[in-house]
Amino acid sequence: MSEASQKIFDNEDEDLMFIEEDERETKTIESSWKVLIVDDEIEIHHITKLALKEFCFENKSINFVSAYSGKEAKEIIKENQDIALILLDVVMETEEAGLEVVKYIRDILDNKIVRIILRTGQPGQVPEDVVIVSYDINDYKTKTELTNKKLFTTVVTALRAFSSLNQIESSKSELEKIAAASARFVPREFLKFLKRESIVDARLGDSVQAEMTIMFADIRSFTSLSESMSPRDNFDFINSYLTRVGPVIRQYNGFIDKYLGDGIMALFPNRPEDAVQAAIEMQQQVKIYNKHRQNSGYQPISIGIGLHTGTLMLGTIGEAERMESTVISDAVNLASRVEGLTKLYGVGIVASVQTLCRIDDPQHYKCRFLDRVQVKGKQTPVAVFEIYDGDSDTMIELKTQTQTYFEQGIFFHYQQQFAQARQMFLRVLQVNKQDKAAQFYAERCETLMKNGVILTVEGIEI
Repeated sequence: MSEASQKIFDNEDEDLMFIEEDERETKTIESSWKVLIVDDEIEIHHITKLALKEFCFENKSINFVSAYSGKEAKEIIKENQDIALILLDVVMETEEAGLEVVKYIRDILDNKIVRIILRTGQPGQVPEDVVIVSYDINDYKTKTELTNKKLFTTVVTALRAFSSLNQIESSKSELEKIAAASARFVPREFLKFLKRESIVDARLGDSVQAEMTIMFADIRSFTSLSESMSPRDNFDFINSYLTRVGPVIRQYNGFIDKYLGDGIMALFPNRPEDAVQAAIEMQQQVKIYNKHRQNSGYQPISIGIGLHTGTLMLGTIGEAERMESTVISDAVNLASRVEGLTKLYGVGIVASVQTLCRIDDPQHYKCRFLDRVQVKGKQTPVAVFEIYDGDSDTMIELKTQTQTYFEQGIFFHYQQQFAQARQMFLRVLQVNKQDKAAQFYAERCETLMKNGVILTVEGIEI
């Protein structure tokens, strides 16, 4: 028996007996504290287990685990992340084996919760003040001072701290889950613009002014499509569609502000080009989705996307007990109306000139002028363009091939030379019968000629 072990016996009022070596492994208890004893002296394991044999704290006993070297301790700790307390010898196979275990636990395993109590039989060799400052331990004891009562007190203190830290960690984990769940309802980007760390910090009336590109996207003919589906099928369909296009918006640095039934309102705070690229990719995703729908026996779908860039107010509205994030501005209303033009002209993407002129190289995209539209309540018409990079390869080729005729038709239309304009649009249709915008203008010119109408306002009113 070592001198340190003998001194422990001498300090006890009651006789202690060794537990036989084959009894070192205690039975696993369903509700217990897992305590690791790390010491190269087998009698220290026996004495510690005997001293804490009747231990009970918070209605839980101790389940002992033993290691007889620093190397063995590292392996056990790695495989047992639920260890609550480690009674750790310093000098084992090397003079600093225990200290190396401490560094391994804290730095490599990044375990900050397990309590570590250093026990040494050679206190002068590793000074307490140096160790306590340099290593993340929770207590430092000499083996001779840990009598039964002091050992009990030390262990209770350590386990109480471990229990509290576990509760804090659980609460932290729960808060992180709540924060993550909240972000599904209020985008983190929204809070970022309001300079709030989390939804907890949001206050009624918080607002900020910024220039952004607003996107509205809508499923074509959704009403008639939904009539053939049950309510459950409607939900499944919309979620299936949104699962495909939502990630695209995030991929291009945007965030969804609102779900509008079958529609989406999204904001792109960085570059208008992000919104353009997202719109094109969303059209590509719909093509992929349609292949899946057709293979499953469902009708293909199409979507219309409107883009406009302008200044808006982003903030919270409502009342103290119920509020929500929202965006308010004329720019939002205009973006919604621009999206509505996709139905009128039969195109996939329409962007206002305010969006297109903020792109570094608009010629990089396949686009053509559509119209100048008069917004209700506004005096200045807004020029709008079709971006057709998201169309099928065949449609892109045909629209590019007929673009000169289309633009000439638009020019004659604004010159109120409707016969010449109609001829240009008919030429487009001879090449591309599926060009709905050309079909719209051909029919409009014919109507204007029949009725003898003289245009006094550029374009149409939205």
